[in-house]
Amino acid sequence: MMETIVFVHGMSHGAWCWEENFIPYFEKLGYTCIAINLPGHAQKGNTKAISFSLKTYVRALKKVVDGLTEPPIVIGHSMGGMIVQRFLQTGTCKKAILMSSVPPSGVFWASLRVIFKYPASIPFLFQRNLLGVFTKYPLLMFKDPQVAQNFAPNMCAESFYAYLGLFIPLRKRTNTPLLVIGGTQDALITQNEFQQTAKHYQAPLELIEGGSHDLMLDPDFTKTADTIQQWLSH
Repeated sequence: MMETIVFVHGMSHGAWCWEENFIPYFEKLGYTCIAINLPGHAQKGNTKAISFSLKTYVRALKKVVDGLTEPPIVIGHSMGGMIVQRFLQTGTCKKAILMSSVPPSGVFWASLRVIFKYPASIPFLFQRNLLGVFTKYPLLMFKDPQVAQNFAPNMCAESFYAYLGLFIPLRKRTNTPLLVIGGTQDALITQNEFQQTAKHYQAPLELIEGGSHDLMLDPDFTKTADTIQQWLSH
């Protein structure tokens, strides 16, 4: 039976971030691919403020998974990784991949690093404008300026309410087989945090040399996709 992969995007992203490289790659291998748009993220480049809780995002993922006839593989990126972690507290899937994921400890340290390194982000945070931060500093997401030029305009407004939910740490573990994967040049999440996530879930960790936060959009995205496929095929 053909396996299904459900892709969950991160902050200010949408299904588009998977459609460029990852969906063609995995469909070619025979997977059925579903990239969801979290509530308020369907319109590329939307700048109108949205307000959804992290729980609402988790429910959106649960609705998709519950509608499938067989448990899928779920891949969550960045905030999407935390959504997957919270989903797994009560839900089930066949396997899960946490890619460039917010660690179980939350986003406190990541947020602090951004503020200290990029103090001009502070006014945007006071305005609860996360998109403003990412628009001013697109290389937080993308390591390649050309990739940033191509895809940064697709980024949309993010719920500050959901962002605040990312500060709440997780204690629970899961029996679902997990892979933790991250880039060595991720500008938001550190290698140490990837290691903490892997240790928390007693899961394997794969670090992609030179990989950015948006591994799925890196020019050498196949390094990440190949690593995921190798793990899935075991």
